Amino acid sequence: MDILFTIFSFILLISIIVGIHELGHFLTARYFDIHVLKFKIGFGKELFSFKDKQDCSYSFGILPLGGYVQMLGENNIPQENKDIPLKDRKSYLDASPGERAAVTVAGPLANFVLAIFVYFYLAFVGTIQLSTYVGEIIPSSPAQKSGIAVKDKIIEIDQQSVNAFNDINLILSSRIGDTGSIDIKYISKGSEALTSIPIKEWLSGNDQTSPYLALGLQPFLPALVGQLQDDGPAAKFGINEGDLIKSVNDQTIYTWQDLSKILSQLPNQLIELEIVRDGTPQKLILETSSYIDQKGVIKGRIGILASNDLSKWPSEYTVEKKENLISAFFVGITDTYKYTLLIISSIGKMISGSISTDNLGGPIQISVLAGSAAKAGYVTFLSMIALLSINLGLLNLLPIPILDGGQLLMIAIEKLKGSPVSEAILEYSTRVGIVLIVSLMVFAFANDIARFI
Repeated sequence: MDILFTIFSFILLISIIVGIHELGHFLTARYFDIHVLKFKIGFGKELFSFKDKQDCSYSFGILPLGGYVQMLGENNIPQENKDIPLKDRKSYLDASPGERAAVTVAGPLANFVLAIFVYFYLAFVGTIQLSTYVGEIIPSSPAQKSGIAVKDKIIEIDQQSVNAFNDINLILSSRIGDTGSIDIKYISKGSEALTSIPIKEWLSGNDQTSPYLALGLQPFLPALVGQLQDDGPAAKFGINEGDLIKSVNDQTIYTWQDLSKILSQLPNQLIELEIVRDGTPQKLILETSSYIDQKGVIKGRIGILASNDLSKWPSEYTVEKKENLISAFFVGITDTYKYTLLIISSIGKMISGSISTDNLGGPIQISVLAGSAAKAGYVTFLSMIALLSINLGLLNLLPIPILDGGQLLMIAIEKLKGSPVSEAILEYSTRVGIVLIVSLMVFAFANDIARFI
């Protein structure tokens, strides 16, 4: 079922971002009265197709890895369209260079509009995010060596304010491949502190570790019961979902990580828990169960899972972000702008060699991420749609023949020289473009395979 869910999530994600991209081309072509022959999502054998009153064919291919809009005059007319009277219809070649440029750029532009809409929607309906409190410091990590401790609250990174843990990861992501230092301002025991963590070609290899984990930081996760395992000790001895565990055998519990560590050391033992239920402190006695970990060590557990419903967390450990209609619109634009800059910077670092090209992901990696994002909830899934939509928009603007950016380059050359680019140059550039794109896809696919070996 997990595989089917991942496949479905991948198809849905790709269909949305590709469909919006091609819709941008389609609507702009229709606006300039350029006749559209075909609108297709996916490649290969068609699962279904139909025509509208203007003799445009719409279809969905069995392989959902792309799509296209075919306009009259852009390519050879397919067999099924040969009997359609096309003499009086405007072709792509009849359009002015400005009109063709508008049709070409409309696809990537639609992807940016999609991202803006997603970020606008999330800001308008509101989201609850992790706060910037530190929940765990990985031993011997840069963060521990710098003096940051559990329950410290990070307020600035590199002179940029942070309000939620997502902000931390975004800023840290922009430093991948850099040499220098990461400056962190935080609140510790009521006082502000500043630390500087030196970095050298930071995360420039093929390490897929999240930037915050690379520094040794973990978000603050309260010891809040999210789910009970059937027939586990917690379910048997009266623990409920939503209980906040405050201590185990009089040892104070601050985070879920604290709870896991203490319980793992108490296999098959009677323990006393202090919990808070609906604001009321209570004490419970229960007997832990046990399991054997991968190293053959017996560890204790009580059969509970952490809560991932942030709306039920103590308010000090979450941040609610909700904007009015106007401010949400500006959030949509600024978030899209921030992630666009991050992606452009990452591409630049990859080209310069400061970030390994092994980080490039293909369809397998995208499908895995799509499945994980869908399981995490609609907010995470929508955020991934926005991010990949920006990626697709930027990719298509690269000046590579067969991509939108390559077509824009040809139109610009035509405008400058005052005549169309010769058929020989177009054919040669198309072949070069195909080789480049296929090579990129093969390389990304090879990276995907390498991650699973």
